[in-house]
Amino acid sequence: MRGLTRNMNDWERTLSVLMGAALVVQGLRRRAWVQGAGGAALIARGVSGWCPVNATIGRKRLRDDPRRALAGSRGFRLEDSVTIARPIEDVYTYWRDVTNLPLFMTSLERVDMRDAYRSHWVLRGPGGVRVEWDAEIINEEPPTLLAWQSLPGADMASAGSVNFKPARLGTEVHVLMQYNPPAGRVGGLVAWLAGQSPAFQLREDLRRLKQLLETGEVPTAEARIARRLRAATRLHEAV
Repeated sequence: MRGLTRNMNDWERTLSVLMGAALVVQGLRRRAWVQGAGGAALIARGVSGWCPVNATIGRKRLRDDPRRALAGSRGFRLEDSVTIARPIEDVYTYWRDVTNLPLFMTSLERVDMRDAYRSHWVLRGPGGVRVEWDAEIINEEPPTLLAWQSLPGADMASAGSVNFKPARLGTEVHVLMQYNPPAGRVGGLVAWLAGQSPAFQLREDLRRLKQLLETGEVPTAEARIARRLRAATRLHEAV
């Protein structure tokens, strides 16, 4: 099945493998080889993720259509803002080079450019699980707007936009992200229970972006602790 595009949803693949295994077991017990062969075919269908019937009727996985995968109550919606003391052109240009995103988004392992508008994202999920997808910029209005969404074949349906607006102290960055993890909403719940709340992560990512663009570096945990100790010492001396 190499080279065939997966067109089955995760639950369909799991069901196909379970049904196939049951048929294989029954076929072996009854020596019904046709039944066993049918079960093996179902297992192969589930493992490969490709269904000839779906291919014939043009049916795709839900996650291959971000608009459907993220519509209504499906998936997660994150939204947050930060003001950065830098000109809007600088902030926009930095974000537009999506290979910079892993420098302040800690869950991202890397982002590789495919061409001017397409990129490949690799994310480290809970438990070290890696999730990968290709994304495409679908709307661009320099230096005020960037919008993107995942492409068919992705491990995770995702979409997002960033609005850049001049502010009194620099540039206001407003981020909207939507995603539907491989395990659906359960995946987000697992992440939250593991101490990796998506909303908290986004807030921390934007804080790191602010520090990076304003100071040129993201302080390490040790540096932040040392800075707090110095501040506490000065306060104690003042008292």
